[in-house]
Amino acid sequence: MEYLIALNQILLMFILVLVGFFCRKMNILPQNAVSAISKFLLSICIPAMVISAMQIPFSTSVMGNVGLTLVAALIYYVIGIVFACFLPKMIRAKKEEVGVFRYMIIFGNTMFMGFPVISMIFGQEALFYAAIFNIPFNLLSFSFGIWILKKESGVKFSPRIFLNAAFISTIVGLVMFLISFTIPEPIGGAIDLIGGMTVPLSLIIIGGYLANFPIKKIFTNFRQYIVAGVRLLVVPFATWILCSQFINNSVILGIAVITAAMPAAVNTVMLAETHDAHPNIAAQGVFISTLIGMVTIPFFAVFFG
Repeated sequence: MEYLIALNQILLMFILVLVGFFCRKMNILPQNAVSAISKFLLSICIPAMVISAMQIPFSTSVMGNVGLTLVAALIYYVIGIVFACFLPKMIRAKKEEVGVFRYMIIFGNTMFMGFPVISMIFGQEALFYAAIFNIPFNLLSFSFGIWILKKESGVKFSPRIFLNAAFISTIVGLVMFLISFTIPEPIGGAIDLIGGMTVPLSLIIIGGYLANFPIKKIFTNFRQYIVAGVRLLVVPFATWILCSQFINNSVILGIAVITAAMPAAVNTVMLAETHDAHPNIAAQGVFISTLIGMVTIPFFAVFFG
């Protein structure tokens, strides 16, 4: 049952990618529109989704599990960072690939694919812990992650990197969670609707970027398959080995492992486009890792669900 749930979610995503692919090929989506929508996603939709996901009432009774979830998340990100440091050099990645590969290894598709899969396997209430597990993603991907993408271009770290809508929205959402502030209607409803646009628009945009690739070239970069293998198999297994040593709660352990098993983050493409970090390479990597994930994610869903 879990296998079919996960497979259905992945197939749904691929349909949306194909819509974007054909719209770009037929010029329904011109290239300037693809770039503009990417900026719209990063500036408006993703921040709205982050704030919406963190509209969770604070409760001292669940703080123990919250702390355990955050520790599991930190372990997962340390594992990803370690592999991201060494793998690109080991596979002799080209200079323009290094930043993109590192980002894809560290940051998985935790919200766009992870949340729906976790909700279907563990139930809607598990999304609370999935959102807590995702806090480091929101803090790191729009700060440290941007620096990773730009580092190979000779860009030095600057505090200004934190001045982006997605990172600021994470801080705002975290403060709201800690003080149990609920956004009143109709503003809250509008934020939910705008955030809900993120998943379909992001997947369509990935298809738009892939359309710029000659079809044969999408599948010819062997390094993308190695990165996908580490992202989809090595990182989640390492997360399971370390986290299972101290986490007895099967739901939290399952959330950690299944989140770690997600393919490369969709926002790799949008951030690469915004920061001139080779979005076509990013789109290729996201597509290939998601394609391989059609096999690997249902496996983890069955064994850890």
